[in-house]
Amino acid sequence: EWTYIRKDGSRFPVRLSVTALRDEAGKITGFLGIGSDITLAKQAEAALKESEERYRDLFENASDLIQSVTIEGRFVYVNRAWRETLGYSDEEIANLSLFDIIHPDSKSNCENVFRCVARGERVKKCNAEFVTKDGRKISVEGSINCKFVEGKPVATRAIFRDITERLRTEAALRCEQEKSEHLLLNILPEPIAERLKQEPKIIVDDFAEVTVLFADIVGFTELASSMKPIDLLDLLNKIFSIFDQLCEQHSLEKIKTIGDAYMVVGGLPNPQPNHAEAIAQMALDMQAKITQFRNHTGQVFNMRIGINTGPVVAGVIGLKKFSYDLWGDTVNMASRMESHGLPGQIQVTVTTYEKLKEKFLFKERGVIEVKGKGQMTTYFLLGNKN
Repeated sequence: EWTYIRKDGSRFPVRLSVTALRDEAGKITGFLGIGSDITLAKQAEAALKESEERYRDLFENASDLIQSVTIEGRFVYVNRAWRETLGYSDEEIANLSLFDIIHPDSKSNCENVFRCVARGERVKKCNAEFVTKDGRKISVEGSINCKFVEGKPVATRAIFRDITERLRTEAALRCEQEKSEHLLLNILPEPIAERLKQEPKIIVDDFAEVTVLFADIVGFTELASSMKPIDLLDLLNKIFSIFDQLCEQHSLEKIKTIGDAYMVVGGLPNPQPNHAEAIAQMALDMQAKITQFRNHTGQVFNMRIGINTGPVVAGVIGLKKFSYDLWGDTVNMASRMESHGLPGQIQVTVTTYEKLKEKFLFKERGVIEVKGKGQMTTYFLLGNKN
């Protein structure tokens, strides 16, 4: 390459090709020179170099991890973020293979991805685990493709993003969400909780027939006066925890506890054809558990249980400290059956008796005066017929 000077003194680059001229004897008699103005070529070359430097600077200063690897797995290029994240120097990288930094948990998947891109497939999303120089496992995701020369794969090019902290945060959020879900399901029936999550609003449903049970510890007041508050609460917790297990066992829905009273219902929020039978069986199991508990602890107390069957309205109302509850005459009557009952007995209404008399043993109590209802015939549930 030569630099020529124009008449006006300006300079321009020339690519000069020179050929010797010879006579018949082969003696050089002169030279023939052909020059080409390569100003435009030089400008294009400079622009290309500037562009390459700009892109290299872009790659080198990118926050993502950028790498180029030969088809044999040797590193051709890694950027600054890659080196800083994994902790390797240029000298160490020169002696590394791609599979030296892949965590064993990801090796099979990465080998499969490597084969895919070597066949010409572009992998738009690839997840992997790398191992840093100090032995930490980091999670990355990104895209990868392959460079081909004359139809043959020569190198893969990948851009990854370190998502280790994001995955850790997501896992922590899932854990907290699961705790919240568990807490919500301890307060509300699962179908009701799902409806509230979809659309927070008042939930009110009519149920044509359910069976409601109220249970109350007889002698609780006397018991409370003779025990420390913390010991009393521990006692109640043990008893009600047993009842909670019985609810799950019989697929019933615990509604609430009020002091020493326990309320449970069968037949909602999911329909249950045998709701009356399930409640009756739970009542018998509650009495048996109380007897076992009394014998084991030496505490002197008993239970009254009342049961009624009929229609109710159920739902969640209010904006704060909401709970799932029942309303209606059926609920009131079940409560009356408990409060007008006898210690150690399970008192039921005629309605409940008619639904259960074929499968359970009863004793007619006779006519009693029920507050707000007048005289009513009631029955004591004694056990199963089988």
